[in-house]
Amino acid sequence: MKTLSENLIWSKHILYWIHTIILINPAICAAQNLLQGPQKIVIDTERNRYIVSNWYGGGDLVSIDSLGNQSYFVENAEMTDGMQIVGDTVYGTGPGYSGTVRGYDLETGIQVMNLDLSGIGVEHLSSFVADSTGILIASERFGTRIVKIDPKTHNYWVFADSSIIDEPNGLLYEPEYNRLLVCLDQPYPPILAINLSDSTVSTLVSTNLGGSDGIEKDSSGDYYITGYDLPGIYKFDSAFSQPPELIFQGNYIVYPTYNQKNNSLLITYFQANTWGEVFLNPTNITDQEKNPMEFILYQNSPNPFSPSTRIDFEIVKPGFVSLKIFNLYGQEVDELINNHMPSGLHSVIWNSKDLPCGIYYYRLTNNFGSVAKKMVIAD
Repeated sequence: MKTLSENLIWSKHILYWIHTIILINPAICAAQNLLQGPQKIVIDTERNRYIVSNWYGGGDLVSIDSLGNQSYFVENAEMTDGMQIVGDTVYGTGPGYSGTVRGYDLETGIQVMNLDLSGIGVEHLSSFVADSTGILIASERFGTRIVKIDPKTHNYWVFADSSIIDEPNGLLYEPEYNRLLVCLDQPYPPILAINLSDSTVSTLVSTNLGGSDGIEKDSSGDYYITGYDLPGIYKFDSAFSQPPELIFQGNYIVYPTYNQKNNSLLITYFQANTWGEVFLNPTNITDQEKNPMEFILYQNSPNPFSPSTRIDFEIVKPGFVSLKIFNLYGQEVDELINNHMPSGLHSVIWNSKDLPCGIYYYRLTNNFGSVAKKMVIAD
């Protein structure tokens, strides 16, 4: 085991990247991997699951439950790219470059929309968001237009059309600014802002990124950019005042989805046929250097385990300590410590009892911050 000083240095290095990553192992619980060129993840909160679109195969929609188990939501759905949930329906682009919009009822899986937009020359819509009234907004992947679709009436129209909007892809709806942010899938793309009142287009910030596919925003107002050709996830501050920072390395990450419950980004690895969750840490390295965390959280052992595992942690100064267990959706399932503790090395044995097998994480918190780590309950 490393010394405390060695681990403090190691922790600072990790905090520099300000993330904790959870990757789903399809072999856990003998779960079958149904992802084939996964594109976008949406959160079906009511049913406590994620839905993932697949570019390859039949464009299957795959459901991922709170344990990470995969199952078909709709086979051969031919929904191959971006998606958006409005009410009890998930909407997204149709097969290939057909210029259609598909919609499936989240409860029954029945198709409720198959809208053909080829009449206005649309070949492929890539990303979808919805405004506060439930109107869908979609980007014309190989064009210059932003399209609106009314899910209730199935009416559709071109909302914005400009040569500046060249190959739009990722979209972000910002009701607080009454605007739409747009990523362009081209070398050194700007991030555009479209006024939702009059559809005027302006350049919000220029970038030196080699292409971008997706854009998301966290609860602190910071922005995150991903792209198939980018080396990972880039972060912009809330005012776009500083150059982007590469906060997480990974290949072929297409779209991010912000999960407010976990303060994380759900991502897909297109080529690897898998997905992951990047936990965002609000404390940056500058703050850590000024006021370093006075504890180390070690990886539990054994891991995977059934039914018991040991969690070790080390604290420098006595004080309040909390150690809790959460499932994949951020729901607390157990509390191991919630009191004042002396300095030194501590160990806790956790028995998972009747919890189902799958992926969980444990979070240690003290007066200086918190850190979470992944663990797996084996079958």
